[in-house]
Amino acid sequence: MKKVVKALLIAALGIGAVAPIYAAESAGQAGAYLKMGVGARALGMGSAFTAVANDSTAAFWNPAGLAKLKKHEASFMHANLTDDRDYNFFNYAHVLNGKDGKSNGTIALSHINFGIDGIPETREDPNNPGNPLLDANGNVRIFSYFEDTETNTFISYGRAVTDRFYAGLNLKYLKQKLFTNKADTMGLDFGLMYDWNDKTTLGLSVRDIGESMDWDTNTGTKDDVPVTTTFGVAHQCNDKLLVSADLNKVKDMDVKFFCGAEYQIHDNVTLRVGSHDSDLTLGASFKLDTWRFDYSYADETLGDAHRISASKTF
Repeated sequence: MKKVVKALLIAALGIGAVAPIYAAESAGQAGAYLKMGVGARALGMGSAFTAVANDSTAAFWNPAGLAKLKKHEASFMHANLTDDRDYNFFNYAHVLNGKDGKSNGTIALSHINFGIDGIPETREDPNNPGNPLLDANGNVRIFSYFEDTETNTFISYGRAVTDRFYAGLNLKYLKQKLFTNKADTMGLDFGLMYDWNDKTTLGLSVRDIGESMDWDTNTGTKDDVPVTTTFGVAHQCNDKLLVSADLNKVKDMDVKFFCGAEYQIHDNVTLRVGSHDSDLTLGASFKLDTWRFDYSYADETLGDAHRISASKTF
């Protein structure tokens, strides 16, 4: 056990040294939507999910957690956010069972789509550089409206290394379309998870490694996506109560603290509460046969955020 804990700490320190190489000059926060998270269950717990990650959304939070799935599972999420932002997530996780019935790990395919509608196209006044072109009434002239669309498609694999130690990896393809230009990049995530004992689990995830959005412009502009490193702990207090906490570090930003809890008040009903860097989150879920329906609320800087998701096991 001590060797595994030591390995986790060494990995975390190594990430701190390597991350600047992959995320230099990332203050622009390209791919900001990648930090928003997926699944109303996790979001209702303040996004403190790195050491929980025991459903198909583990592909996003910590791919090592996919190894804990016992059944195939699909998840969906939709959110209409403030400022005309639209956010959708879908994934499917497939458990690989050998002929002997033992698991050979879990693979998953996931897709995230984020978009902003109704962005006005304006142009610079050639006779007054630095200022927008005006119409006959003195108002800013709008030539058209366009979208900013960003997608993240990734394939994941998680597997048990020992009875208590799990590892996972994501291979990602990111794409963005803004007005008449496009950008894309490949990237990696990886995760580790360790069952300290029957009730306590440690988790480590590193997301957005080596991601630099290459734009098809004459200047060859590149936007680096900052690496996100998260260390988490989860504790199953009893059959009904689960608590968790995460330390989250995005390159060039301060460390953030997430925490959450979920309490099962009935066989089919669970309530959740959390703190996402001091922002209150709430959530609830309802199970119906092989379906689970989740709702989350977050008090965010840009306004209240409501998210609905569903998952089904096969």
